[in-house]
Amino acid sequence: MKKVFTFVLAMAISITVPTQTMAGTASQMDGKMQPSEQNIEQIIENITLTPHPINSDTIQNVKEYIIRYFDDLGYDDMECQKFEYNDENNENAIRRSSQAEIFLAPTAENAVVDGTGENIIVTKKSSTDTLKNLIISAHYDSAEDSEGANDNGSGVTAVLELARILKDAEMPYNIKFIMFSGEEKYMLGSRWYVGNLTEDERNQIIGVINIDTIAEKSDLGYMAMIEGNKRPEDAKYDDEGLKELAELNKNSMSELFTSSDRFYLTMASNSDHYPFALLDIPAVSIVQDWQEGLNVNDSSDVKENLDLNRIVEVIDQIKSVLPDIA
Repeated sequence: MKKVFTFVLAMAISITVPTQTMAGTASQMDGKMQPSEQNIEQIIENITLTPHPINSDTIQNVKEYIIRYFDDLGYDDMECQKFEYNDENNENAIRRSSQAEIFLAPTAENAVVDGTGENIIVTKKSSTDTLKNLIISAHYDSAEDSEGANDNGSGVTAVLELARILKDAEMPYNIKFIMFSGEEKYMLGSRWYVGNLTEDERNQIIGVINIDTIAEKSDLGYMAMIEGNKRPEDAKYDDEGLKELAELNKNSMSELFTSSDRFYLTMASNSDHYPFALLDIPAVSIVQDWQEGLNVNDSSDVKENLDLNRIVEVIDQIKSVLPDIA
């Protein structure tokens, strides 16, 4: 999550994957497969050993861990989507982030390549032979000087646990689990992914649930962050004004979460839901309430500051809403 306001593994990382599997329909999910705190703790341990920004040697270790994790679960439809970027052009695109044709365009086209990133895309196919896709995503890069335990080890862990829980669940839509890189450079990976979708592929996306920074110790709940084009001339941009704008722009994904008093709706563009929202694809980012401030994007973002029960809470909430997605 963009904050508003050389170490290489010497040995292979082992992955503990609980052996219980889940069969049946989505409506039968509760009680058959629960998040494993032991599994959550191990994932956090393995992906937050050192800062891992985009285009670093260390992010390759995290990428390989994620790929092995999905492979050990039995997923065989995996793709690594490589992209290039130019820093100067990226800064220009950020300044024009409301213009989809610029913000979603490749930044290194006909320019010096300053770095590369890779999105990890894993598809769970429905047995119904549908073309409709639900995206569940998180970014796996950290800021330059951060181990990224909360931002965004917590989101990566939630997606990996959901992939384990849902592995054998029958769903009426395909699920694409996507790990984006480069979010800390203003959503480079998700911008690349969305910008390269064909019109048919865009139309096949029924929604996006993005998870970003959910687990720092706190009693506060969560924000369901969305974006939209409905902005009255007299719109206000304080906390209450953003909530009013969010209510005006709510979508089918945000509606899934706001029935819970632990989630409130707000407008924000600083996570990987935003590139999808630019193209009117229903998208929401689940982020913990940051009104007390968060220790992210620096050396204070360490696993000792996490409450793993918060990751369990978000996983359970997402599990509970999946049967309501048409």
